Amino acid sequence: MKAGAADASTPTLRQHAVWLALILALALAFRVTWVVFSDWRPTPDDDAFRYDFSARMLAEGRGYIHLNGEPTAFWPPGYPLLLSAAYVVFGDSFRVAQLLNIALGTATVGLVYLVGRRTLGPQPALLGAAIIAAFPSLVFYTAVTLSETAFIFLTLLAVYLLLGEGRRRGPDDLRVLAVAGLVLGFASLVRGQALFLPLAFVPFWLRSGIDWGRVAQKLIVLGLGAGLIVGAWTTRNAIQMDAFVLISTNAGIAFWVGHNGGANGTDGILHRYNPPADYPELDHVEREVRFNNDTFRDGLSYAVTHPGHETVLVFRKLYWLYYKDDEAIRWNEGHGGQRFLGDSLRDALFDLSNIYYYALFGLFSLGSTIWFSPRDPGRLLLLALFVYWTAVHVAFVTDPRYHAPTLPVMALLAALPLQAAFARLTPRPSTVDP
Repeated sequence: MKAGAADASTPTLRQHAVWLALILALALAFRVTWVVFSDWRPTPDDDAFRYDFSARMLAEGRGYIHLNGEPTAFWPPGYPLLLSAAYVVFGDSFRVAQLLNIALGTATVGLVYLVGRRTLGPQPALLGAAIIAAFPSLVFYTAVTLSETAFIFLTLLAVYLLLGEGRRRGPDDLRVLAVAGLVLGFASLVRGQALFLPLAFVPFWLRSGIDWGRVAQKLIVLGLGAGLIVGAWTTRNAIQMDAFVLISTNAGIAFWVGHNGGANGTDGILHRYNPPADYPELDHVEREVRFNNDTFRDGLSYAVTHPGHETVLVFRKLYWLYYKDDEAIRWNEGHGGQRFLGDSLRDALFDLSNIYYYALFGLFSLGSTIWFSPRDPGRLLLLALFVYWTAVHVAFVTDPRYHAPTLPVMALLAALPLQAAFARLTPRPSTVDP
C-alpha cells in the first residue's frame, strides 16, 4: 500500500485527535517550562542578539541596519522580519520573541504529524510527532532568538502544502503551489538553504506517477512564488546596497570558511585564519558587498583547484554537522556569557540532549535502510529531504546547530522501527473461541 493510502482499519485524524492533542499539550508545556526556567536574555554581539536588534530596528521603522546605523544585508532578514511583526503588535520584548517561538515550535509538532500521515501513515506520524514534542534541543532553542524554530516551521509548512494535504481541487491546484512558493520564499529569507528545496520533491513526484512536464510546471510555479518574496528583498538590496545581493552578504564568508587552505569543516577557523583584507578605503556598505564577493570568489577558486582537500572536507563536514546535539544549551548560556545552570544540571542536560539525539540517529539509520523502499513515494521523499539538507550545508560550512531542520525527517523515519517494535510487543487478539 502506497504512502497516504487508507483502508477501513486506518485511524482517521479525528480518531487520533486525543493522542495528538496530548502530544501538542506536552510540546507546549515543555517549551513554556524551559522558557520560564532559562530566563534567557540576548548576549551582546552573537547571532541571537543581532536578530533581536534587527527586529527592533525594523519595528521602530529604522530599516534593516547594522549596529553602526548603516544599511546592511549581512544577516538573512526573514527571522528579524517575522520578529518585528510580533514586536509591532505585542511590544518589543524578547519575551514576545519567546512566545512566538513557543507557538511555532508547538505548531511544528502538528506539522510533523500531518506530513507523517501523508508520507508514512498515521501510526508513524503520531510517533514522529511525539519524538519532536520532547526533543531536547528543539525545546531549548525555543528560549533563544535564533532562526531554528521559525525555519523548521516554515519549511515543514511548505512540505505539507506540497504534499497536498487537505486539498479540494487535486494535487495540481495552482493556488496551493503558489502559496507553497510564497512560504518557501520567506523561508529562504530566513535561511537561503530553503531556496532549492522543491528539488527534493522531484523523486517523490516522479514516483507518484507525475510526468516530467507536470514536474516542470510545478517547479516553475514554485519558483515564481518564491521569486516574488526573494525578489522584493533583492530589490531592496539593490537600492540600499547599490549592488546585486540575492539575500544576504554572509554567503561569501560562509562559503570561504568551508573552502580554503585552513578549512577543517567547521567555522572554528574564523578564530585562527584571516579572510581577505577589510578594505579600509571603502565605506561600510561597499566593504560589506566587496567582502562578500571576494570571499565567495576565493572560496570557489580554492574548491576548484584543490580537489583532494575538498574530498577530505566533505567527510569532515559530515562529522561536524552530525556529531552531537548540545549546541542549544550553549546558546542559552550565551556561550558562557550568562551561565544559569549548576555544573551537575548542566552536565545532565548536555547528556540528555546527546543521548536522545544518538538514540534518534540510530533509529533513523534503521528506518532509512531496513524499512526504506525506493518504490514508496513517501519514504523516498523523506530520505530526499534529509539528503538535501545535508548537501546544502556540506556545500558551505557545518556546525551541529545546522542539522536542526533534519530532525523532523529523522524522527519520522525513526518511527518506522519503533512502530515495528511496538507491534511485536502488543499481544494479538486470540482468534480461537473460548
